[in-house]
Amino acid sequence: MRGGTTWGYRGAAIRLPIGRDAGADDLKRDWVIVHEMVHTALPDLDDRYAWLSEGLAVYVEPVARVQAGDLTAQEIWQAMMRDMPKGLPQAGDQGLDNTDTWGRKYWGGAMFCLFADVEIRKRTGNKFGLQDAMRGVLAAGGNHEKDWPIARVLATADKAVGVDVLERLHSEWGSKPVTPDLAALWRDLGVTLQGDGVTFDDGAPLAAVRKAITAAPPH
Repeated sequence: MRGGTTWGYRGAAIRLPIGRDAGADDLKRDWVIVHEMVHTALPDLDDRYAWLSEGLAVYVEPVARVQAGDLTAQEIWQAMMRDMPKGLPQAGDQGLDNTDTWGRKYWGGAMFCLFADVEIRKRTGNKFGLQDAMRGVLAAGGNHEKDWPIARVLATADKAVGVDVLERLHSEWGSKPVTPDLAALWRDLGVTLQGDGVTFDDGAPLAAVRKAITAAPPH
């Protein structure tokens, strides 16, 4: 599969070009379908906020696949440690809202989502996470068939979890370059690169947060 496109007008729709030789195992391993499906659960935003729609899809897709049993937690934390630095601001950056580069749109947005997820879990005693916040947006009618301003999306998400994490983080990261300490985050989460993989330290300060991020949601 070489990519997909999601539309939100007159009913949300996804177009996916799939090779005729693709089998069930190929589709199970592919990330594109899940990425595009995440888009349908977020209101359509102004182009300058594409970092949120793309970043959310980049972040949620592998987490959802771990929760479904299609990936391991080790695989996605290794990928995040490898790829998340692509989202850090470079020279001339003017914040997520004003820097339309590939790295900032996809991985800068994903980094925003990761830090938001961790902060929500810290402030709610691990009761809620980013998925709960975004489910609140969907429950309020905020799907891809609707046009919402980003302020409404973030306020609705924060209300769903009872903390002002997304609005505050956007006020800090949206209009100016912010370079968070990724190394400190990995250390606190208890994730360490070792050879071609990662090891987990369950004694790390935020080990419980790391585990909760990829835990299957209760049914």
